[in-house]
Amino acid sequence: MRQPRDDLLIIYALSVLAWEHRSMEKEEWAFDLAAEIAYQHGLKVSDAIRQLK
Repeated sequence: MRQPRDDLLIIYALSVLAWEHRSMEKEEWAFDLAAEIAYQHGLKVSDAIRQLK
């Protein structure tokens, strides 16, 4: 079972993937998945990344 800290790392990795694939279909897919995981913890993607740091 994943821990909340694991989800923060997953969100971060998906955000990096989205950034690397700007203007491509993967960007939207990666960011949407990151947002969905962050939402499960009551966070926005940016908040989750800040918590990781």
